[in-house]
Amino acid sequence: MSLKEAGPRRAASRAGALAWLLLLGWPLWSFFAAAPGPGPVVGVLAAVAAFAACWLGAMWRMFGGRRPSVWAVAGLLVTASSLLPVLGPPWAYVSFVFVVSTLATALTGAAFAAATAVTAIVEVVALVLRGVSFGGIWWVPVAVAVQAATVNSLMRMGLLLARLDAARAEVAQLAVENERLRFARDLHDILGHTLTTITIRSQLATRLAHTDPDRAAREMTDVERSARQALDEVRHAVSGYRAPALSEELDKAARGLRLAGIELAVSPADGPIPAAAEALLAWVVREAATNVLRHSRARRCWIDLRVDATAASLEVRDDGPPANSPPEGGLLEAGVQRGGQHRPGSGLTGLAERLTQAGGLLEVGRPAGGGYRLYARVPLAVTS
Repeated sequence: MSLKEAGPRRAASRAGALAWLLLLGWPLWSFFAAAPGPGPVVGVLAAVAAFAACWLGAMWRMFGGRRPSVWAVAGLLVTASSLLPVLGPPWAYVSFVFVVSTLATALTGAAFAAATAVTAIVEVVALVLRGVSFGGIWWVPVAVAVQAATVNSLMRMGLLLARLDAARAEVAQLAVENERLRFARDLHDILGHTLTTITIRSQLATRLAHTDPDRAAREMTDVERSARQALDEVRHAVSGYRAPALSEELDKAARGLRLAGIELAVSPADGPIPAAAEALLAWVVREAATNVLRHSRARRCWIDLRVDATAASLEVRDDGPPANSPPEGGLLEAGVQRGGQHRPGSGLTGLAERLTQAGGLLEVGRPAGGGYRLYARVPLAVTS
């Protein structure tokens, strides 16, 4: 529950507590109808005012999420008891509503049940002492018990609603945090490969600036184009969601690897891949190509796509000497390596999170023949 929702609701609850004081009009009307002297009138009005103040104080704190003060509860019980002999049956029939409600806010469990029983006994004894036959007041203990059960149920419902509001607030906060993680992951995946390509092209243009100015100019033109493309991709990411195309990512990977002097061989899939699974594999190609460009000294790279009845898989291998690689077959789930000391970077962590959320898996490792291997498997029916 937000603060905007809590304020009006709390104010309405406190106004309702104030309205309950209208019940005190009946015993006061009966008392004034007997034409008492000015002394008793002043005393009764003072006691009723203290009773009302204690009631409102207890309800004010209760609707603010706090237990009533001991002084408010004690003051209400003392004034309610002192007014019983003076205001008689009308007060007995009314006061237990306030007493039970206040006790419910201050006590729980067996203590509240015992206090309710004492309240019913006091009410019955006071009525009997005023000459009311027990046959006419048998319903008073029943009414007190019903009042106690009702108030206790309302208190439990209020507690459940408060917990529900807290859970909703927590879910909203988690949604915001997950969206932040998704956005950070998307930015890394979007910019990582493009900036790596820009770096390689810029280095190449620098080397060619004196020996082949025309080619250096072409490379810088491609750098500008890549930078503009990265800017467009960031805008797409900021505006919502951008699903990369697998064919586009394969083309980008081929161009980037070729610039770095790495030969790429692609084995296409032998069947159609659903759009959702294809988008995930496109992220895999982007991250894998970026890692090959950044971290390997490979001369050749292979990308194999396969499709079976239930899943699509993609394997990226290179022949470079790996650095700080985990053992073959390491499984990444939510970015954590099983059975090894390897701690992947944010790119592999984000990629593992994507695949795990979709019901897939990501494996990275060092094959026996050397190089580096990244394997991803995505179910054809991607889960959300």
